[in-house]
Amino acid sequence: MKVDSRISILPTLVITMVCIGVIITATGCLHLSGVTEEKIDWNLTLVGDEEMVLSFDDITAMPSYTGRGGFFSTVGMKYGPFECKGVPIEDLCDLVGGIDESSTIWISAPDGYMMVFDYDQIKCDFNTFDPEDLREVPHGDLKLILTYWQDGKLLPENDGRPFRVSIVGKEDLMTEGSYWVKWVNRIEIR
Repeated sequence: MKVDSRISILPTLVITMVCIGVIITATGCLHLSGVTEEKIDWNLTLVGDEEMVLSFDDITAMPSYTGRGGFFSTVGMKYGPFECKGVPIEDLCDLVGGIDESSTIWISAPDGYMMVFDYDQIKCDFNTFDPEDLREVPHGDLKLILTYWQDGKLLPENDGRPFRVSIVGKEDLMTEGSYWVKWVNRIEIR
């Protein structure tokens, strides 16, 4: 009697697939939504009238804003535009007393990089540029946000995970890259 080789391989294939599924589930490599689940241990210190420390989970639980934006370097390298999701910087400032017209916001990272934003910049008065030719163009409403999600997934580490400053709106526009602070761990109102 001749046995069909496809039938004899079927039990082995089924057992292999079940084992792969068990391994993926047991190691936590795949979340049910298809997104890798990752615990991010990072704190953001907010300083204003008071001081507050927020975890990554605290920030991602806050109301968010999603918009589009990109930046260019001092030598004209273009990055983006990306779809960015994060918390408006102004909302974070409100947690520690808020800002007024005399305020500046000092945003810094553990590598020593710091950018100071004046009140007009916090209210999103920035020059914007066309992503194709970097020609200055007018813009609609913009938001200065603390991004944690980019193009449908967690912000990549080399793009500033867990937090990066982004200037975004509803259009594909570029801004100067020096404003896009990576690895943000402190926001101070002065």
